[in-house]
Amino acid sequence: MVFQIAAGHSGPGHNFLGALSTESALESDGDYPLELGVAYLLLAGYGFRTLFVSFSLPGAVGVLLSGFAFSYVFQYKLLAARDDLQELAFFLVLLIAGLEIRLKDLNAYIFIMAILPATLEMLAVAAYAVFFMNFSAIEGLVLGNILFAIGDGLVIPKMKEFGATFHGHPMPRLMFIWAPLEVSYALAMFGVLSGFAVPSDQKQSLRQVSILVSGNVLRIIFTVIGGAFIGHLSGKFLENRRNVTIGGKQVFNGTSVEAFLIVTSAALISYALGASCDKSDNPLLPLGFSTGPLFQ
Repeated sequence: MVFQIAAGHSGPGHNFLGALSTESALESDGDYPLELGVAYLLLAGYGFRTLFVSFSLPGAVGVLLSGFAFSYVFQYKLLAARDDLQELAFFLVLLIAGLEIRLKDLNAYIFIMAILPATLEMLAVAAYAVFFMNFSAIEGLVLGNILFAIGDGLVIPKMKEFGATFHGHPMPRLMFIWAPLEVSYALAMFGVLSGFAVPSDQKQSLRQVSILVSGNVLRIIFTVIGGAFIGHLSGKFLENRRNVTIGGKQVFNGTSVEAFLIVTSAALISYALGASCDKSDNPLLPLGFSTGPLFQ
């Protein structure tokens, strides 16, 4: 109520008061230790998942319900970082699924499964937006790219359960390869299309369009080359890390947990190269002649 009254007035001073009131309301609604909120997310989420699985129901739905219940008592620091936590969780799901992929698994039919259904669904949504909602073609494609289904969040955990129940079945491995490719395709398409989306009262010249196209193409090329380079260095380091010694003593123990931590750290470094480094969303490594970061 305080925020509604303050925000109802005009002027920068009243907007500042409204922002302060919002922040105070968030703190008063979720004013309890941060550690307690994290503990709830871990324990309640796992508890709901276990309960649903015991009744032969999808465990992911239980996790979603626990998160929905937590939304009413969200710890205010976690609430402020919610978008970053969701993005990080999404990244980790892709990372874990990507560790299941080998180059020899990337056959033509895998790419068809990952790209063709998603493209058809995106085009269908875009056509509806253009013909029935008066969207432009680019706006319709961006909407279609946002709305078409990707299966990583629900499919990968479900396939892990399926693989544990039916050992040796080929479907989980097929899904582990397909889902990350589909998400990578969706993210790449969003980066390409969103660059062309401008307000309706603004027009892009042919030079601006050519700069956007060349910038997106170079960004994808740099991302693939940079990711391959960092991945190659990480693989070589993991392969030879037991040979690293200090004073004749082995530094790394060579366990799988250690390898996973190293791979996760390298992946986070790669992911951060395409992120922004300040509140104004300036990229950490700008492309230069075009807007946006050097890496996707």
